[in-house]
Amino acid sequence: MLKRLLMLTVLAAFVSCGGKVSSVDEFARLVGTIQNKNKEIGERNKEIMDAVQKFNAERKPDEQIVLPDSLMGLNKEQLKLVQEMVTKEQDATYKGLLNQVIDKNNQIQKLSSDLEDIKSKLPKPYVVKGGDSHYKVCFEYLTKEKNISADKANELLQQTFLADDVLEGFNIWLYYNDGVFGTFVSQGSVRISPNAFKNIIRKSQIEAAKASGREEAIKEMQGSEIPVEQK
Repeated sequence: MLKRLLMLTVLAAFVSCGGKVSSVDEFARLVGTIQNKNKEIGERNKEIMDAVQKFNAERKPDEQIVLPDSLMGLNKEQLKLVQEMVTKEQDATYKGLLNQVIDKNNQIQKLSSDLEDIKSKLPKPYVVKGGDSHYKVCFEYLTKEKNISADKANELLQQTFLADDVLEGFNIWLYYNDGVFGTFVSQGSVRISPNAFKNIIRKSQIEAAKASGREEAIKEMQGSEIPVEQK
């Protein structure tokens, strides 16, 4: 059973309730697809922002495009405005940038539709709120929703990879069946992915450790200095 649990945890794979996902391999494929779709959406959104910035660089303030405030590209009003600007733009370079924005936005909409279709085949995720931790969400899920004892829940969580920290808006996916528990974290509505967030935290911790180490080294050197005898 432990071997089976660890295998599912590594894959972040668990069988969905309601028979929507019929095998570990299918779940692993869906999980990987969600991660890839989120990554692609982020890349397309960055390309839109880059194109908009290039377009705005040489334009008057009243001719500039307002950058999208969503991870999912332009909203309907922004898209309509860009489409109108394309018909009026005479400069081929600027027209090309505007068309690029529209094309990337269309790609985002297609990716978003694909993403929602995939998510519909999985158990509904928990949306992280302020004060949540991956451990807390998993523990409450196991003890309150699955009626597992606190000891058993802790045992399962000690054998499961959990995120060190999570942001409000992240999605936490959870499953438990027949002694098998699985969980993973996805981006949800947040502008940064869990992996990128983890890397930022790790870098911050390393920098803090370096600063602390430098302070300790300076104290050590100061303490080891031989005082000069006063005459």
